[in-house]
Amino acid sequence: LNILHYTVLIINTNTSSAAMILLSCPSKGTSASASSVLNRNSKLYGPMNALDLKSGISNCWNSDAVVAPNGGSKNNNSVDGNDEGTSIDFIIDFHRTVCVEEIRIQFQGGFVGKDCILYVPNNNNDEKEEKWLELEEAIVEPEDTTEVQCFDLTEESETNRRHCPTLKLKFDDSSDFYGRVTIYKIEVWGTEE
Repeated sequence: LNILHYTVLIINTNTSSAAMILLSCPSKGTSASASSVLNRNSKLYGPMNALDLKSGISNCWNSDAVVAPNGGSKNNNSVDGNDEGTSIDFIIDFHRTVCVEEIRIQFQGGFVGKDCILYVPNNNNDEKEEKWLELEEAIVEPEDTTEVQCFDLTEESETNRRHCPTLKLKFDDSSDFYGRVTIYKIEVWGTEE
């Protein structure tokens, strides 16, 4: 009998002393919402499906087609170039303060959210300020593939901003002509406070 032995080397570049855990698990009270759900059918296509890791790719979140202000599809060129209101938001509410360190997303190829911007809640109670603050240094640039994509946020963004009870992903574009996004699963990893 030939027995092969494999050695797996895991290098932890994370400088924090706490080990990363899955933060976006519904069993821990995490919930999700989205600005768009295909045919408004949350049971089949709702955002909670993307958090359910047990279902594999049989369940997913699907956004509806985005209608541009001119009434055409999102990617049709409008006369005035106005794309306002054509982004899709996916919001993960942890219902506790966490420190987000990594995001893993599996899209359906051809329906990948592009131009992704991450936001955390603005804790100032000033009504004149924005409700959400952009994680300006966080780089999330999904590729048009069905493979799981990992985005490390520890290198690029401020640690204090990554401490949050809620995380918003805003997709300003999609690889789909009609602006639809499909996420099979999304995992947020980090530490709890």
